[in-house]
Amino acid sequence: MGKIKFDPQRYRPIANNGHPDLNSDSVDYQEYWAKETERCIDGFKPKGMKKISGKYYFYLNYYKILGNDGTSGNRKNLIHPWYRAMDHEYFDTIEVCKQEGKGMIVIKARDKGFSYMNSGAVAHEYTFFPFNDVGVAAGLQVTADAFFDKTRKGLNGIHPNFKHSVLKDTDGIMRSGYKQKNKDGKWEIGGYQSNIICRTMDNPEVFKGERVSLMIFEEAGEFKKLKNAYMSSKACFMDGDVQFGVPIVGGTGGDISKASKDFMDMYYSHDAYNLIPMFIPASKAYYGFFDIDTGKEDEKGAREKLITDREDIQKSGDNEAYNLHIQNYPLTIEEAFLNTHSSRFDISLLNAQRSRILSSKDNRSQIQRGYLDWELGDNEPTVRWRPHPAGPYKILAHPMLEYKNLDIGGIDSYDQDQAGASDSLGSAIIYRRFANTDIPSDYVVAEYTDRPKKKEDFWDGCLKLAVYYNSKMLVEYTKIGILDYFKRMNALKYLKEKPESAHNPGTKTRNRYGVHMNKQVKALLEDLIDDYLRESAKDIWFIDLIDELANYGLQNTDRAMAFGICLIHNIDNYKMQASIKEKVQDIGFKYYRRSYNGTPIQLN
Repeated sequence: MGKIKFDPQRYRPIANNGHPDLNSDSVDYQEYWAKETERCIDGFKPKGMKKISGKYYFYLNYYKILGNDGTSGNRKNLIHPWYRAMDHEYFDTIEVCKQEGKGMIVIKARDKGFSYMNSGAVAHEYTFFPFNDVGVAAGLQVTADAFFDKTRKGLNGIHPNFKHSVLKDTDGIMRSGYKQKNKDGKWEIGGYQSNIICRTMDNPEVFKGERVSLMIFEEAGEFKKLKNAYMSSKACFMDGDVQFGVPIVGGTGGDISKASKDFMDMYYSHDAYNLIPMFIPASKAYYGFFDIDTGKEDEKGAREKLITDREDIQKSGDNEAYNLHIQNYPLTIEEAFLNTHSSRFDISLLNAQRSRILSSKDNRSQIQRGYLDWELGDNEPTVRWRPHPAGPYKILAHPMLEYKNLDIGGIDSYDQDQAGASDSLGSAIIYRRFANTDIPSDYVVAEYTDRPKKKEDFWDGCLKLAVYYNSKMLVEYTKIGILDYFKRMNALKYLKEKPESAHNPGTKTRNRYGVHMNKQVKALLEDLIDDYLRESAKDIWFIDLIDELANYGLQNTDRAMAFGICLIHNIDNYKMQASIKEKVQDIGFKYYRRSYNGTPIQLN
């Protein structure tokens, strides 16, 4: 006998053939439905084919979704889902999560039926397990309502033998059960008493006190604070250190300038959240390139069609529409999270580099995080690098102190101590200039961005960065507290004098150091950034800087400003080429530290 040919329709015996005509009082009837219940719970394996889970069997044979059955043109009807390898993998992963005590995070293209699969999984838990609760969390009320409606319709369409009486169906709660009188004549609740609880998470504590076997975070890219919502809900599916429930965080990517940044961060840090990652590209199960009878798909053809569509949109010159199409129909995980809005700078260049960073593990790992510490001894203080994953300093290339004038800095500072309502940060950027053809140049080598409780701590952090790189720092003059601080430390040698390129004869400022950010200087800064990106966007490896440049003018862009100040600094020094130093100069400045009560103490 030859090998049994794969036929996806064999996974759908009920959907295709219906139920046998059996007498409801017969043993055959009881055995048949016992077998069907077993298949819905334990799974189903046709001879010679891979097993599907109970959830997937239920979804294929008993659940109905709004879809195209291939007989009504482009009109959609309530149909049993077609078998798709993508769905098979999805439901298998839910089972793996259950066995291993994990959750899943799923990023997908649009139109993949993700909500229907989640709705089917929720309905399955509700139908087959008594006294069982499932949770559905949404970022928007319209999303919560849509999911609840899908689930209600799906449950209404299942076979009467599996259907429960509904005790409650209001306020985002569906509860199975019924009221009956006991032998004492008192009313009591009978039935499965399982619950589907669907809520928005404007309040992260909205699921507090619930215990759920399955927790769906529907359209995760819409959550304002997804990480907060997820961590606040962990107790719902945890028993001490044991995870008994399965959280599923999923949806379409989105504009990272908005709510979806948490979604992206959780995907790339999935191990930290105990989540199994899954990505569903647009080319998977793409309608028109998928055979509903055989389950075969032409992923290559779908990919080519999607790329052609992109190119046609790009030819129109509408960059926003182009980026939005890529984000909705991504072919790689990096494409799922983009900046899609209009910007002062070229979004396409920034998105391309962003994707390059995320897809290049080697380049991402080159950026080290850590602290800079003062080394205090008999001589003048120096600065030591201390690696640490939580440090505020990010370094791509360490100093080459045998060169002078190699590294220059720009600082976007602040003059107020940390304000609780402000999300503004201070930022210092180190930029490496041209020395010779053997040394990479004209790129950002280090970043310090932070907002300590005391402003003096940030200023001190900037000074340490300047000392570490032996770099002069150009500071925005409107925030002059840092200038006074450098002066008190006798560290003026680390400040860049007012650049000639930013000189405005009409201004009344007479500052020796720093740059006054008036209208003309800001225009110069933006033009310099624009020119740099057109020539060298591929040389920026700091993803937070990429995102701030993309969102320039829409939110706080402290890194972007510090970078632009670096570029002003650079053009003012373009005649001063970096070169080998004859001797490394002493630091030579006073240093103060603060005692435990904040009192300044002079050292040396």
